[in-house]
Amino acid sequence: MCVAALVACGDDGGNTDEFGSDGSTSGSGGTASDTTASSAGTAASEGTSMGESSASDGSTSAGDGSTGGDDTSDTDDPPIEPPALCADFELPVRDGAEIRVSPAGEGTVMVEGAGEMSLRAAVSSANSGDTIVLADGTYTLPEAPDGGYSGIYITTPDITLRSESGDASAVVIDGAYRSHGGSTAPITIAASGVAVAHLTVSRSIFHLIHIWADGDAAVIHDVHMVDGGQQFLKSSVGEGSVDDVEVSCSQFRMTDAGRDNVWGYGASDGNTTCYTGGIDTHNARDWNVHDNVFDGIYCDADGVQRPAHGRFPEQRDNMTYTGGLSEHAIHMWDSAQGTGHMIARNRILNCARGIGIGLVDTVYGTRVINNTVFSEHAGSREHDVGIIIERGVDMLVAHNTVYMSHPDAYGAGIEYRWDVTSSLTLHGNLSNRDIRARDGASAADVGNVQGGDASWFVDAAAGDLRLESCDGVDSVAAHPEVPDDFDGAMRSDPTVVGASVQGCGGAF
Repeated sequence: MCVAALVACGDDGGNTDEFGSDGSTSGSGGTASDTTASSAGTAASEGTSMGESSASDGSTSAGDGSTGGDDTSDTDDPPIEPPALCADFELPVRDGAEIRVSPAGEGTVMVEGAGEMSLRAAVSSANSGDTIVLADGTYTLPEAPDGGYSGIYITTPDITLRSESGDASAVVIDGAYRSHGGSTAPITIAASGVAVAHLTVSRSIFHLIHIWADGDAAVIHDVHMVDGGQQFLKSSVGEGSVDDVEVSCSQFRMTDAGRDNVWGYGASDGNTTCYTGGIDTHNARDWNVHDNVFDGIYCDADGVQRPAHGRFPEQRDNMTYTGGLSEHAIHMWDSAQGTGHMIARNRILNCARGIGIGLVDTVYGTRVINNTVFSEHAGSREHDVGIIIERGVDMLVAHNTVYMSHPDAYGAGIEYRWDVTSSLTLHGNLSNRDIRARDGASAADVGNVQGGDASWFVDAAAGDLRLESCDGVDSVAAHPEVPDDFDGAMRSDPTVVGASVQGCGGAF
């Protein structure tokens, strides 16, 4: 989360011209998402975030304070089945003890052989190489005591936290919109080589999982993250970087109740008021984000007035707001020269913005391949571009499919910006909206298709952007870095544009 009076919080207000105006408005529908940002501040301040040692920002607040109910189910709808490629994923091998844990009532657990304690204490008792195994049930985290903490805070390297059953929906770690002290998430990772798998994390007033300093080589696998008050999965450090993190086969879902509990920043009637998003990384290098589902992460201009700071509205003079443009489903703010992120085979449904690479800092070496992005919403202050590259160098954006079904959707499916953007290749992407440059950006354009038709897809209205057939769909030369497709099927040469070769028999 943000500090410094919780004002400058790093959202860019969408495709706003915070760093130089091109005078344009949104691509369709007369929307204003390209207007100059209001009082958001700059993104640089977001790299500073509160850790365990920071002062509490309200842990003594009384009551739940949320506008949602007590439902801890992980979504409005059944979870989407994970991609077939996820079946072969293997967690890190551990050589330590298995610590078996089961729910024991409000805020407590039973640890086999050790008795009753908090879940925080159970995790803190693990040694390097241990695995904490959670029995099925809901683990509701308690309100933090005065001056204390109640969120899970992992400082031991090379441990695993997972469900016993392997069913992510059967084990729920519920933040219940309570203060866990010092701005901590339900799960904070501050040690290397930690794995979290096969469980659900829900209803946080801050982030759901926060990867903090020393969280290198974390593995987040088959985790359902539901209703983050801020970004669902966050990395930010005061110094150094968080490297080599893998996020795989997980689901990021916002429910209607969750939208009423999102923190807001900026003017109540301006941009940058909706401070949630899926994955949001600062000071990060070489992340591998693949085979995940992002569903419904946006804020709603209708409905109840929401407190701008969730549990702590007094920090913004009790301001309330509705709507606002949230962060992307996936937003990688930076990567150092000589490094780069891999963003592959993710499915993004009805999120405010799909994939964002960079904004303030130059991003190097990142690959965005075989992703699908779908939206049924009109372009607005709540809904914007599918994929955007900002200040990108030595990058590949290849074989992604972006389909926006609303007739007044945002005008571009894919955008790239700023004259520092160079050595960017756009190869074999498929969109029904524009693929366009802005603000002096340049790229190699190889076989990209605009104007894709709904009839080409298995179920465009539901966001299934696999091809129904290849009749009438353009081909492009195969790219050596994209040998397969969204489902892992091998591509031929030439191959069909877009993320999927389904309907082509595995070849074009």
